[in-house]
Amino acid sequence: MKLLSRSTDQKMAGADYNVEVFKGDLREPESLHGFLERDCTVINLVYLWGESEAVNLEAMANLLDACKAAGIRRLIHCSTAAVVGRATDDLITEDTPCHPVTEYGVTKLRVEQAIIVAARDCFDVAILRPTSVFGPEGNPLKKLASDLVSGSRLGNYLKSCLFGKRRMNLVSVANVVCAIIFIMRRDEDFCGEIFIVSDDDSPTNNFTDVEKFLMSEFRINTYAIPRIPLPLWLLGFLLGAMGRNNINPYCNYDPEKLLSFGFKRAVTFETALAEYAAWYRSSQLSRT
Repeated sequence: MKLLSRSTDQKMAGADYNVEVFKGDLREPESLHGFLERDCTVINLVYLWGESEAVNLEAMANLLDACKAAGIRRLIHCSTAAVVGRATDDLITEDTPCHPVTEYGVTKLRVEQAIIVAARDCFDVAILRPTSVFGPEGNPLKKLASDLVSGSRLGNYLKSCLFGKRRMNLVSVANVVCAIIFIMRRDEDFCGEIFIVSDDDSPTNNFTDVEKFLMSEFRINTYAIPRIPLPLWLLGFLLGAMGRNNINPYCNYDPEKLLSFGFKRAVTFETALAEYAAWYRSSQLSRT
């Protein structure tokens, strides 16, 4: 197995996984020579944060050219559920029309489209759209956990009243990795099939339940005054005014298509949340 990196730091590979670090940069096509092999499977996790849409599309074009030249078997592209954007439906599927409004969402959707066009009659493609991926060192949940531990008690209470039962759309990083491996091991051609990767079928994947769980795990006393849930339409209005991509507090991303192919999750949502809380306690709270 090869890992493309701008660094040659072998610590990135890990001796236990038999991974070779290949130095290269998607923005420099000549650096990709020798990286890919015929009939291999390519897993693309790249998004160039801080770069423009044009730079991201150019980098993807370079990778796609290298895939064609090498004669690869399959490209698994890890996109994002954010490409759906401001869909009005409460249940999002792979067939929901996409209306992204942020630069990130728009760029990721155009990358998807470029891959589909370039791969036609050349190699197989499967596209994964994970929701908000959480796990150790991941940004989702990190601010919530930090605010609960050291933020304003009043501010946390007001946020809890505002967010209420808003769907969090969290998905465990372990389940995203498991989905990639599942697609990689399938024999049939996917021909550009799109799969949502989510844990949204868990009823506890909402702000109130996640907040209560973390407060319990961190031994934080519940609020002295019971939460007064504000109407979620107010939250949706505020999210829209802030220019957010997904402004529907009731929105769920349906994982059924991937599950119908026989996909089995690595962990339940509740187990992943407990593991995250344990990591945060040991690595973050121990510093305070």
